[in-house]
Parts: sequence; C-alpha cells; structure tokens
Amino acid sequence: MIRKFYNQFLSKDKELAAYVKAITGIAPAKLKLYRQVFQHRSKFGEPKDNNERLELLGDAILDAIVCDYLYKKYPYKEEGFITELRSKIVNRKSLNEVGDRLGLVEKLSYHRKSMTDVSRDLGGNTFEALIGAVYIDAGFEATSKFVLKRVLQGLIDVDELEQTNSDYKSRIFHYIQKEGKSIDFKVAEEKLRNRRAYFVIQLEISGKAIASGEGYSKKTAEQNAAMNAIKALGLDGVTE
Repeated sequence: MIRKFYNQFLSKDKELAAYVKAITGIAPAKLKLYRQVFQHRSKFGEPKDNNERLELLGDAILDAIVCDYLYKKYPYKEEGFITELRSKIVNRKSLNEVGDRLGLVEKLSYHRKSMTDVSRDLGGNTFEALIGAVYIDAGFEATSKFVLKRVLQGLIDVDELEQTNSDYKSRIFHYIQKEGKSIDFKVAEEKLRNRRAYFVIQLEISGKAIASGEGYSKKTAEQNAAMNAIKALGLDGVTE
C-alpha cells in the first residue's frame, strides 16, 4: 500500500501511475514494469528494457482469460465454436483497435523511421505488454477483471462478433467454385518478427496475384489474404 501511495502521489512517474490506474483500475505497485510496457525494441535494444517479453507473456495471459470467459459464457457450445470466437476477439485487428482506443501508442517510445511495416500493430502489441505487466504486478485475478470489465464488456462487442462471418477462406472458395476458377495460397515470405515466425501469403486466382495477407501463422495469413482478396474483388457481400 505504501508503494502504491508513493507511486501515485510522490513518484517522478506519478503521471504514468495515474494513467495506468485510469486504464486498468489498478493502482500500480511496480512502476518499472509499466515504464517497460512503453519502451519498444526499436529504441530500447536490451530485452530487460523493451516490452517484447511482456508482450509474449501478455499474449498468453490474454488468451487464457478470453478462453475462460467464453467457456463459461457458452457452456453448451463445442470446442470449434469457442476457438473461432476466441480468434475473433484476440486477432491482431481487434487488439490493435483496443490499443488505439486506449491511447497506448501515444505513450509508446519508439523510432518512427524504422517502423514502416509493423507500426500498424503497435497498439495491439503494446496492449499485450500492458496485460503482461498487470499480471506480474497484480496477479491473474486482477488482470482478468481488467480485461473483462474494460475490454470484453467495454471495447469489444462479443455478441456482435459471434454473428460476424470472418471465415474469409470459405467465402472466397465459394466464389471460386461458382466461377470455375482455381485458387492458390503461396508463401511469399517467411521471416522473424518479435522473435516469432511471421508469414506473408499471396493469394492467386487462376495464376493471377490478387491480394496478400500477413500473420504469425500460415492460417491467419491465409485468412487475411482471403479477406483482402474479397475487398479487392468487390465481393464483400459474398456468403457461403
């Protein structure tokens, strides 16, 4: 309690402490963790200084919280339903929107000139790092309350996502079958990002490149490529 009081009213980082409490509802005890949340590897090279490790931890904690929430919310749904809905909630687009709406990137310290291809993911990555910091600082239960109250009941409409058809591959395959054309997903690039495998997939229809997609798994990258192809072809209304 003394540490939390000091951080909020006497610390040189009291503005950061107030910001974290406003977002999470938690008075931070370990301010060093939260400073690290907003230190990107493009500017802070050492693992002990940047937010990559917190991001990795936060990704796992968020996944567990969301899975637990959906398991309890839908007691009679099968595994496939929960897996698909979880992926809609924790996908990069959703997390980036959450991070942006919380204003996390505005606090992030990074080299803008070196962030050409990953800047769009900064919001989601920083949000995951924040979850990692909250988990270490306050524990799983407090982190879960933060995610449930501020995110799943505030920034993301789970019921709306349940009704959203995000299986873009099925939709593009449906179109291809009707048109009598062929489709192919090719790995255009495979690289390391945040020390994890990262894929760029190119979608071709009858040998012609239509769109590409990216992700930390081939499945995610293929879904993103299919989504971009649907937009490029003007097929947003296509359903199975």
